[in-house]
Amino acid sequence: MITKPIKTNIITGFLGVGKTTLIKQLLANKPTHEKWAVLVNEFGEIGIDGGLLHTQATAGITIKEVPGGCLCCAAGLPTQVAITQLIQQAKPDRLLIEPTGLGHPAEIVKLLQAEHFQHVIKVQTSLCLVDARKVSDERYNRHDIFVQQLQVADIVMANKAQYYVDQDKQALTGFMAQLNRADTPVIYNNSQLILPEHLQHIFTQLDTSTAQRNKQPSPTFKPKSMLSPGAEQWLLPSAPSTHTDDELQQQLAQQGYVFKTNQGEGCVSYGWIIDSQRCFSFESFMQWLETVKGLKVLRLKAIVITLDGILTANMVDGNLSLDEHDDALDSRIEIISDKQLDADGLQQQLLDCIEVI
Repeated sequence: MITKPIKTNIITGFLGVGKTTLIKQLLANKPTHEKWAVLVNEFGEIGIDGGLLHTQATAGITIKEVPGGCLCCAAGLPTQVAITQLIQQAKPDRLLIEPTGLGHPAEIVKLLQAEHFQHVIKVQTSLCLVDARKVSDERYNRHDIFVQQLQVADIVMANKAQYYVDQDKQALTGFMAQLNRADTPVIYNNSQLILPEHLQHIFTQLDTSTAQRNKQPSPTFKPKSMLSPGAEQWLLPSAPSTHTDDELQQQLAQQGYVFKTNQGEGCVSYGWIIDSQRCFSFESFMQWLETVKGLKVLRLKAIVITLDGILTANMVDGNLSLDEHDDALDSRIEIISDKQLDADGLQQQLLDCIEVI
């Protein structure tokens, strides 16, 4: 039984800006006496962020993943079900919600303020992570989701600030003013991880009542709904996955891999789940990553079981970072692009990287 509303924070930001990294640091520093829950949504169908957060799922932390971009759909039913299940299972003191970087955060806010959640959830400070270098790019500053993320934010964290020039900061300041959000606090983080002083400041602000979403954006601002010109010819709404866990496991057992795709908001995702018995050659997989890099995709992320250990890969705007990972039940690779790709060709090249079958 819920005796008091659960403190809830929304953490938004566009693709690859560092939301999962921030959540991992928040979980690592949570008060030991509190129970926290995390609801993660991804645009792609296979779900990778949950696996990246899995190492944080210790005592007092519960993580639930909703793949397929459906967390922010207008109907809100998948969200209602996921939140209700998570609350019933975890009974958390705090709930962190990470919508997909291509999801509409305003829909999340609207849902959380609905009558059936009023006595269950208390929405507090919302954070938006942003790369200020993208503010001057019309693919972003005219994108309605990019704009919404900044509009619902109580605090904006400008990540990767070590790469900014003065014009980037000026662009962000001007853009926030254009959105009628000039008074929103902006934190500039000059590190791959969130600096300790910034993390401490976020912790002190988590329980502040949210205020920004009640303000209205500039009436002259009209964002676009597509990320790239011409995308409307294949634009489809995001939809929940039709595959059950049993069906997925059956397909994995039969052919050793599962391929899933999703599209909406002018983007398309291509994702693969590879059975754990099929290990990748590190060298071959790195060559495959270079092939994908040449396609100028928006985002790639992966957890891959190789002959040399478990590898995580993260590529944003052609910048690739690699790391080791502790454990994985299978290999998962996902690409998000603003144009259609040769999925069959990419898949065959990916499967050719497997050395143990």
